Amino acid sequence: MSANLRSAFLTGSGVLLDITTSVTVADTRVRAIHATGSGVYQVVGTSTTPLGSIAGNIIKFGVSGSTDIYLSDIGVRMDGNITVSAPASASTITVFYG
Repeated sequence: MSANLRSAFLTGSGVLLDITTSVTVADTRVRAIHATGSGVYQVVGTSTTPLGSIAGNIIKFGVSGSTDIYLSDIGVRMDGNITVSAPASASTITVFYG
């Protein structure tokens, strides 16, 4: 499966922004993650459908130093704006999506 991959970078916690366009990353698939810091990260991409159910996923993982996470070709589907909860303000995360 081919995909046009893009990347987003964030220091600390907040909403992911595309590195090139500074647009909020939303409604996409996460393909890979690189994170540095120590503690638990949470990448959230969920939204509420018109019928009131939750769509999307949450990726939660722990890091001690740095880590690379490669997901399958189809990635993990995220709905709505993608936000990150990092363990410290100096923690960094790069998300490859598309």
